Amino acid sequence: MQPSSNSRESWTLQFWLLTGFLVLVFLTGGSSGIGTTSLVILRPVSALMCAVALATLRRDHFAGRGWLLVLAIAIIGLNLLHLVPLPPSIWQSLPGREEVAATDRLVGLGDIWRPLTLTPMNGWHALSALLAPLAVLLLGVQLRRRECYLLLLVVIGLGVVSGIIGLLQVIGGSQGPLYLYRITNYGSAVGLFANRNHSAVLLAMLFPMLAVFASNPDGTADRQRGRRVLAIAVAAVLIPLILVSGSRSGLLFALVGLASVALLYRRPAEGRTVRHGGRKFKISLIPALVVVGLFSLAVLFIVFSRAEALSRLLKPNAADGSRGDFWQVSVELVWKYFPFGSGSGSFVEAFQILEPARMLKLAYVNHAHNDWLEIAVTYGLPGVLLLAAAIFAFLRRSFRVWRREASTSRATQFARLATVLIFVLGLASIPDYPVRIPSMMCLAAICLIWLAGPSASDRAKPEVGA
Repeated sequence: MQPSSNSRESWTLQFWLLTGFLVLVFLTGGSSGIGTTSLVILRPVSALMCAVALATLRRDHFAGRGWLLVLAIAIIGLNLLHLVPLPPSIWQSLPGREEVAATDRLVGLGDIWRPLTLTPMNGWHALSALLAPLAVLLLGVQLRRRECYLLLLVVIGLGVVSGIIGLLQVIGGSQGPLYLYRITNYGSAVGLFANRNHSAVLLAMLFPMLAVFASNPDGTADRQRGRRVLAIAVAAVLIPLILVSGSRSGLLFALVGLASVALLYRRPAEGRTVRHGGRKFKISLIPALVVVGLFSLAVLFIVFSRAEALSRLLKPNAADGSRGDFWQVSVELVWKYFPFGSGSGSFVEAFQILEPARMLKLAYVNHAHNDWLEIAVTYGLPGVLLLAAAIFAFLRRSFRVWRREASTSRATQFARLATVLIFVLGLASIPDYPVRIPSMMCLAAICLIWLAGPSASDRAKPEVGA
């Protein structure tokens, strides 16, 4: 995506800061575990980026998209409320606190002030996890329209790098040096993540991104054709990369991503022709596709020779039954702590209180593996209401961009892309928890910026394809 010839202004500082920050997030934020060492780097940098963004933020940056600010404040405010110490008489009267209150009396602690969450340290961890997406949001709303569009290339590039690293992980062996996290799916292609499912979700989300990238009307006819060839080439490589990830749910999300291409791709009007040496310069599509096909066959040969990585795709998975057990206990937890929830970051400890003896193993349950359900467990009715408000805002905006706005507008194309990406993240949150990963949280923040569209001041300027 290149700027048009009549629009050569330099990129803003905010754009470079956000690009560098996204690279750091994807390199260090592929796991949400409290014990993840790389978070020691990511969290302070995230706080610094928030401070820098706030120093340059103006009221007009949120003009026409104030709902983003309201949503961010509501999420942060809810997490802060869970950390405010409450008097013993109030805290002990909350549903589900009986066991902790009885333990306090047994060990001689007596009546002490406690925050709403059962695990205050984990609550602070949950709050600090919001710094990275908040920094992306605060920097992103300050970007020019063209810079917002250029973020698409940054995300595609990071996704492709993750996929290639995943392929090298499988080729290099189950205990190779390319695995970035100690607790991970060894033997599978996890890329820049700790979990193969999260890696596969990102790769699946690249298909709709490539469709919008190939729709870019900017530049000469040769540039437009080159973008289409590049998009096809990357998409062809993505298929074996998703297969080698060993994620069955990733295959489903890939199908959703591929289906969305037909909705998102718009063939751009033919750009101007550039002649070189008196001859028309062309990028031949057929030879390019032949090369891509041969490369894909070579990759597939490597993929299918690695039966260890793909065997779980062809046989029943014990984890499927485990998820059903997790969900059953989680539903019980919703009502045990209703209406205020067990508190931010407290799912593991709350689950262990009701965990059946038959589920006791050396490994522990780190999440409900259904983020919609986990929100109800930990944040209770306020969290559910906030989630419902966010869904309503999303559906309202989605209806507008798909039914009322012109499909030829780049702002509308990016807003439609955002609806597809958010839908995939929501779908992936049914069997998993992708939006709890820092890198995916930041990607979700970018999607919200695309969905909201340009600021009111930016809408008055002529649109350029970027």
